[in-house]
This record gives sequence, C-alpha cells and structure tokens, in this order.
Amino acid sequence: MSTQNQGNSNVVVRNDAYDNATYLTRQSQALTANTAGSGSTSGKFVAWTNLIVYGATFFTTTAGTSTYTVNGTATTPATGCYALFVTNTATGSVALSTTTLGAAATPWAVIGGTSTTGANVNVGGIGGGVAGGYNGPYALNTLGGTNTSQVWGTATYSAGIPAGNVAGQGGVYMNPGDTLQFVNGTDATAVYQAVVQYSIAPLSSVLA
Repeated sequence: MSTQNQGNSNVVVRNDAYDNATYLTRQSQALTANTAGSGSTSGKFVAWTNLIVYGATFFTTTAGTSTYTVNGTATTPATGCYALFVTNTATGSVALSTTTLGAAATPWAVIGGTSTTGANVNVGGIGGGVAGGYNGPYALNTLGGTNTSQVWGTATYSAGIPAGNVAGQGGVYMNPGDTLQFVNGTDATAVYQAVVQYSIAPLSSVLA
C-alpha cells in the first residue's frame, strides 16, 4: 500500500510483501577507507530504513605491520579492528548510545596475516586484490560456531532480529539513523576498506 510523504505527490513510500525481492536480496556498501594510524576510523554506514546488517569484508591497500595471535597461531603482517555502533535511544530528542564489538587490544577482526582460516577464526581471507587481498566476511552475529549470540545495543539476538523474522540467517538489526563504522587498532600503517553486507528488514518502508 502506497502512502504520500509530506504532501508531495512525487514521493511515494511503499511496504512490499514480506517475501518481496527487496527484502530477500543481500546488498553491500563500500565505506571510505581509514587513514593510517592508531585508532583511525572508516567511513560511517548509516541505516536509511530498518536494516539487518550481517558483517563486513576488508580490502587491504596498505598492509599492517603488527603480529596477532589467533586461535593459538601468530600471524603477521596484520592489523586488528573493532566495530563501533551508535544508536539513538530517545524519542523526540537525541540520546546516543554506543556499543563496541571488540577493542584495540582484542580486535573483532584481524586483517592481513598468513594464518589459514580455522573453524571459528577469520584470518587469512582469500588471496587476490590489492596488497595482500581481502579478509572476511566477518560476521557481526552468527547462528553457528561459538558466536551464537551477539550483544548489540540493548538487546541480544540469537536467532536473527526480534520476533524471529529472519531466523536462520543471523544478522543484527539497525534502525533508521543508526551508524556502524570500524576503528583501527594500534597498528600505525594499515589502510583498508570495509564492505558491509546487509539487507532491508522485512516490511520496512522504501521509496516506490
């Protein structure tokens, strides 16, 4: 059913059927790369409607020079990063809440290195690309392995978004205006680009 927005007949917002391809299709967004330096950040991924975000893949342009131990194996040259999620928890005003996944010393993702990917470890990625290829995808929330629930904002999701609308697919929920970006660890040289994998949450409003 279409609705007019702000009295402008040229702007139509529509909620499609639950199984419409609009909601089933996985999409991606490449973020602006970080600059070299400890604590540098990627560009922001901004939710423009209700979204489900699944994870990210990283493309290295300048390799890090640090060594990280992953699943008992040291890997180098590499860098680590963590995810930074910001949401507004207020209604009718602004009250921002920040959640981090990982930290500088205990990164969510290790980018680069030479270790092979283990059962629950995303290291090594797939060769090719620029200056060492790419790593990932790294899941923000998965339904298998050891990471079966991921605290995200004020809720913990173990089977998709609340009410189980995407049960079996994983992913975490983003409201319109929520942001996601990635923060480099302590490595001084690494430069990389994050590509976020997401889909539109079922029954969200989209322009028609």
